Amino acid sequence: MQIEAVDANNIAHCVNLGKELVALGSFGQTGPAFEWEVAFRSTWASVQDPDYYIRVAVDDSGAYCGFVGGHVTQFFFSTALMGVEDAWYVREGTPSRTKIAVTLMRGFVSWCLDAKRAVLVQTGDIAAINSLAVDAIYKHMGFKRFGTIYKYARD
Repeated sequence: MQIEAVDANNIAHCVNLGKELVALGSFGQTGPAFEWEVAFRSTWASVQDPDYYIRVAVDDSGAYCGFVGGHVTQFFFSTALMGVEDAWYVREGTPSRTKIAVTLMRGFVSWCLDAKRAVLVQTGDIAAINSLAVDAIYKHMGFKRFGTIYKYARD
């Protein structure tokens, strides 16, 4: 397994993995359609921003199999920073999938807390692909429950 920063050489792989995530998750069922060009431009802009972190995972066969992306932002009520995970995905069927997922997330958490000096990292399961497994992996990594997320959309 290898973890790479997203750059011009691998960004298309990252965006394709993002497309898979959207198709499998709750946004793919009830959200807006995935627009590849928009996702590419958004990802490229994030790669250029020092407050964003995006890494892709390559498995032992050389296939791009997962990614994590997130950013740091100031609290609304304080100058302290918090890390916010925007997307985290490892393709089902990938050998050592959990190990890769944990490595990706630990890299993001370390970047937030150590490199950016954030005071906490906020993450969640809005994709709802396999919520029990996601909950177990978060608990394994030391995350604690922190509120609840709700969604409202007009039909």
